[in-house]
Amino acid sequence: MPLRTPTQPAGSDTEDELQAHLAELEALAMADGEAMAQRSRPFEDVQADLYALRQEIDHFRGRLHVITAQAETAVKSRAEWADASAHAQLGQYPWLKLAGVMAGTFIATRLIRSLPLGPLLTAALPLVATSIHGKIEK
Repeated sequence: MPLRTPTQPAGSDTEDELQAHLAELEALAMADGEAMAQRSRPFEDVQADLYALRQEIDHFRGRLHVITAQAETAVKSRAEWADASAHAQLGQYPWLKLAGVMAGTFIATRLIRSLPLGPLLTAALPLVATSIHGKIEK
């Protein structure tokens, strides 16, 4: 059995089989070309289809513009509502007040973490127990 070259298709062991296969492919390509020639349309039809496609694209662009405008309006109204709500709850400069509260909370948390709570609780426990015992006896 002769060796096949990498360019030969499977099943073409001889040069004659390869030539027959190539002739077959050429005939198929010619038939496809003739079919395309028979299916060709007049230039005016192609222009009409292209015009219709452009009209549809313009229509979609218009719809996209409307949707974008509606989205911008919705986001803007939501931001205005949030700002008005913050002013109603916190008065003037609500974001500054909120930032101050957050900074104060951060600092207080850092201070509490740095305190030695073990010795403080040990010292305070007898005072709390005495206070509770005094309320119970009354």
